[in-house]
Amino acid sequence: MKNHWGSGPPTSADALDRIVHLSNLVGAEDALVQPGGGNTSIKVDDPEGGGDTHLLVKGSGTDLGTIGRAGFTRLSMTRLAELSGRTAMSDEDMMRFLAGCMLEPDQPTPSVETPLHSILPYRVIVHTHDIATMSLTNIAEAKARALVAELFSGTMHFVPYVRPGFPLAESVIRELDAIPDEAIGLILAHHGLVVWGDTVEQCYSRLHDAVNRIEAHIASLGRASTVLGPTVVPALPAESRRKLAVALLPAIRGALSEDERVILHFDDSEAVLARLGSERFGELSQRGMTTPEHILRAGRLPIWLPLDLSAPADTLADDLRARIAEARTDYLRYHQRYADQQTPLTDWAKVLLVPGLGMITAFKDKKSARTANACYRAGMASIENAEAIDAFEFIAEDEVFEFEHWPLERRKIEESIKRERETLLVARHIVIIIGGGSGIGRAAAERFAHEGASVVIADLNEAAATQASEEIAAFAPMRAIGVHTDVTDEDSLRALFETAVLEFGGIDALFYAAGAPPRFAEIAAVDRSDLVSQLEVHYLGAVLAIREAAHVMERQGIGGSIVASVSKAALAPGREAVAYGGSKAALLQAVRVAAVELGRHQIRVNAINADQIDTPLFRRFVAERAAGKGISVEEQLALYRERNVMHASLIPPEAVADLAVLLASDKFRYTTGDILTIDGGLPEAFPR
Repeated sequence: MKNHWGSGPPTSADALDRIVHLSNLVGAEDALVQPGGGNTSIKVDDPEGGGDTHLLVKGSGTDLGTIGRAGFTRLSMTRLAELSGRTAMSDEDMMRFLAGCMLEPDQPTPSVETPLHSILPYRVIVHTHDIATMSLTNIAEAKARALVAELFSGTMHFVPYVRPGFPLAESVIRELDAIPDEAIGLILAHHGLVVWGDTVEQCYSRLHDAVNRIEAHIASLGRASTVLGPTVVPALPAESRRKLAVALLPAIRGALSEDERVILHFDDSEAVLARLGSERFGELSQRGMTTPEHILRAGRLPIWLPLDLSAPADTLADDLRARIAEARTDYLRYHQRYADQQTPLTDWAKVLLVPGLGMITAFKDKKSARTANACYRAGMASIENAEAIDAFEFIAEDEVFEFEHWPLERRKIEESIKRERETLLVARHIVIIIGGGSGIGRAAAERFAHEGASVVIADLNEAAATQASEEIAAFAPMRAIGVHTDVTDEDSLRALFETAVLEFGGIDALFYAAGAPPRFAEIAAVDRSDLVSQLEVHYLGAVLAIREAAHVMERQGIGGSIVASVSKAALAPGREAVAYGGSKAALLQAVRVAAVELGRHQIRVNAINADQIDTPLFRRFVAERAAGKGISVEEQLALYRERNVMHASLIPPEAVADLAVLLASDKFRYTTGDILTIDGGLPEAFPR
């Protein structure tokens, strides 16, 4: 561990700023804590001189790497002192008690480790799930205890495993008198490191020294690079891995989405591939995780998937589905061994390991899938180190079950799932929007994201696609990417779908909103280039995009939705619009054919007939029509307003976006081959 303290926080910083600084330093290193994990606190005098001491502790749901002042909760130490006389407390009672100790409104819920921070009589405390300590404690308890005594000579106190929360605090209360005066922290079996100090700088320095002492011991053994055995499954070449991942990730996602859809993260880094390809890691991986925190974030056990990667992709996909089904059966047997009133988890599988290919993590969104990845990467390193020290072992299976179903944490997850179902139309969906950089596509990208989807924004204008994704990231982190796509280039289209699969794991919906400026010319004056340019974008590009989407959706096996924007021109003939209208009519027919062919895969294909939508493309259309008639743009808009039965003026693109989201949602789960109109009511364009 490198010391990154530097000059520390400004001398003018108050206690809260100082604990924020310490927290951010710790949170910046995955080797110390993984996203969302770890805890920090500081005890301060009552700023109003009331005689009480206040505990400022990290709030639940915050991340040490990004936490700011608002992420800490202020509690009364006088009220918290009542904990020392308690020998038992339910989770519900504990949280009610902690709520009664809070001193300010609108604070985050206190961390479940608040009781531990409150009963330890030290000013500054940091709790990490660092790789070094997890390596040292995920071995036989007697061996771990002896090593702690040998390495720290009484400056670290070993605490046997007990479930986090009040049970851990109560266990430490009973051992307070046994903690030596010279101790600077606790080594928690299977649960990390607790270090304290009089100042934030001293606490950080002690953390640095403790972690480095363990790391030095592991290095001195000289076995960490050999304990996993020789490589028995070499990694596929990079390009081969990419192609195979594109073929297999949708199958994995479909197999895991039986209860709730998941988003995937794919990791084929060298360190991961080296461990997966080793002789022993498969067996070691089935011994468990390395800290209870990782059970919540990365699951009880990874699914080990040894495959013959030389087999055809379809064969491998079938093999994957069968192996994941077997893993589900094994999980249900495990659940039955310990279940009382608990129901099986819907998110039972979060990490999948494929030697030669990589690690796949699955969760409700990309951020959580990346967190699962970070946790298991730390776990892999800890497992390897633990084997170098002695022999890796985790907590007993019944204790794993208890933690996995810990009501305090499961309630948060179940409530989140319930909120998704009740309030979001396309939660956990993966959506590609072609033409998403502006106009209807841009509005749709934002609407899909607000309704819970992860979106891939494709556009010929790469800057516009990137800007759209960045604006979405402001309210939906890690749920949008921008991709340059030329729909007239088949390779570019194929690359778009590969990118979507590698980024999120599959596709649930395609919204084709790409459009080319119309070329107005009478049939007598139209030339071949006019026809081809319109067909390239509105018909050929759309059909090829539908083809690529169908390939992915069929391999997923969980259905899907394809929506194309065809416009009034597909239904109502217009003067000088043979190129534009013909291409849109061709697209409408392609939608109907696709609906017929893809229905057996539960893939729905529908069209939106939109007209008079306030987009840059339509305004250009209006200007050209007005110029051709020798009238003003305002006069042309007035003509449009008069021709529809509702006398609607320019229609906002958000109205079309609403319709696109609805068609992709379960609200329209039995609708396919249809065309829905949004134009204020143009009788000549009524579908019939």
